Amino acid sequence: MKKIVGAVLIAIHFLAVCGGSFFLFLQPVPFETKLVLWAVLWGLWAAGMGSFLYYRKQYVDHCRQVCFYAQEIMKGNPCAGVQNQETLTSKMVMEIQKTGEILEARASTAEKEIAETQQMVSDITHQLKTPITNIKMYGDTLCEETLSGEEERQFIQIIGQQIKKLEFLIDSLAKMSRLESKMMHMHPDNCKMIHTVTQAVNTVRSRAEEKGIELQVNVRPTLEVSHDSKWTAEALGNILDNAVKYTDSGGKISVNAQNLEMYVVISVSDNGMGIDPRHYNQVFQRFYREAKAAKTEGLGIGLYLARQIITLQGGYIKVRSNEGQGTKFQIFLPKKAA
Repeated sequence: MKKIVGAVLIAIHFLAVCGGSFFLFLQPVPFETKLVLWAVLWGLWAAGMGSFLYYRKQYVDHCRQVCFYAQEIMKGNPCAGVQNQETLTSKMVMEIQKTGEILEARASTAEKEIAETQQMVSDITHQLKTPITNIKMYGDTLCEETLSGEEERQFIQIIGQQIKKLEFLIDSLAKMSRLESKMMHMHPDNCKMIHTVTQAVNTVRSRAEEKGIELQVNVRPTLEVSHDSKWTAEALGNILDNAVKYTDSGGKISVNAQNLEMYVVISVSDNGMGIDPRHYNQVFQRFYREAKAAKTEGLGIGLYLARQIITLQGGYIKVRSNEGQGTKFQIFLPKKAA
């Protein structure tokens, strides 16, 4: 279709020049003048057609080159030679290369997200399976067997414990889902750090007392920083919960706050079992638990949630530990300009 349109336009142009030539020869001017004007007219036509054909060929060659290099890029072949030239083709090839890299990165991210989702579903299924199985087993035993009053009370108590575990798991998964789907928003405000630390410590105080663990809090009452007190207390409480779990009876946990130039740092130190330095990054992954901690009740979600909450506030968490000697977590909260 494009060729037909081009041919028609050329024909119209040619007929217009012929008509102009005929009209020129009808004019009452000397014959020599007519020849000169005729030569100029056809010369201009020839120059125009030559320029048209030349630039059309250049355009076609340019398009062919771009298509060729685009196909090479799609095949994964490098086109470094043409990209280093100062030409329009080089610029277009570079843009195609960038577009290809962006699309490849997005495809890789999508595949990674799918794999993570599949892994998360698998992990959640595994975590839910244990308490549900226990509830079903003890419930069936209560219904089908004749048990003594003491045995019934024990079974009902176990079922109650498993239901609490299930509730805790579902609540943690809901928080995790809200964090990952960006549905959870932080609402930072200037408030005293002692209030946040007190909220977190109160969530573990009773269990620490049951194990005879000493809790020490050293936070200046006047220390303020812009943060979401509720969710920061949640993150700090998860770290303290781990400290209580993995510290033996009679141990010690201390919470300190330090005012630095750019951050306020909340430190949680214990003298528990410690963490292998090789696993510093892994302990913040969801559902991850070290082999030596497998016997201790837990889900492997607390530290993951803690890091997500602090990250959403522009902060970060560091961990340092010596196996058998204890662990130190540090929460860095950025200080906001007044």
